[in-house]
Amino acid sequence: MTRSDSDEDRSDPDVVRLGSLEVDPAELEAPGSSLWDLIGGRKLTLRSPDDLLDLPSQGWRPIFPSWEFIDNPREIFAAPHPHQRNAWVLVFLHWIGEAWTVSTDPGPVPMRRSNAARRAGLELRWPAEQTATAGTLPELSVDLLNTADHLWTNDVGDHMTVRGWALGPDDQPLGTGVQVFANAPRLPDLAPGDRMSLRVNPGSDIEDLAPGRYRLVAELLDLELRSPPGTLVLTEPDIPR
Repeated sequence: MTRSDSDEDRSDPDVVRLGSLEVDPAELEAPGSSLWDLIGGRKLTLRSPDDLLDLPSQGWRPIFPSWEFIDNPREIFAAPHPHQRNAWVLVFLHWIGEAWTVSTDPGPVPMRRSNAARRAGLELRWPAEQTATAGTLPELSVDLLNTADHLWTNDVGDHMTVRGWALGPDDQPLGTGVQVFANAPRLPDLAPGDRMSLRVNPGSDIEDLAPGRYRLVAELLDLELRSPPGTLVLTEPDIPR
């Protein structure tokens, strides 16, 4: 079944990715058909009829089912890109009000290995206890380590962007944590045993935490690679005399 990045499942190594979607490869290998046959006689809302007319007329597979018993059912269809191998074209249908709203991604949307497959052998590890002054946005770093016995290759251009957040007693993130990410460089290939330090973008709510000890988690966004909890120590700010 197709999943989006918002799902609780942290990714299945046997699926493939089309954009932000994780898809069972068997769904892409199924026989294709006419897009109009799949859409049927539905009432559609289109920004422009050309959005569909410019797409391939055949080769479409449903990769996300319509759910009839939820408030906002949706469907997603994929067809091979006409000019690029291992790439796809996508059509999205979303039920809003009394019609299906249609949007398209003419691609080419590349087919990639899943996040779970791409991150295999990699670990995020806190190098030490992280310390900062309460009321400030701390400068945090976490290590990325290749624990496998072979070279890890960044074959799709995953980036170094890492977010971090503090956990409460229930292991839930503390606060909403508004985060802004700048463009980060691509990750380099890593030989077995290689380790590199990555800057962590902490949630801004960390600035509001009282002095004390907190459990801290980081995640490498492109790979959905999450660290085990580390420790953040927030110390009392210096008071001028």
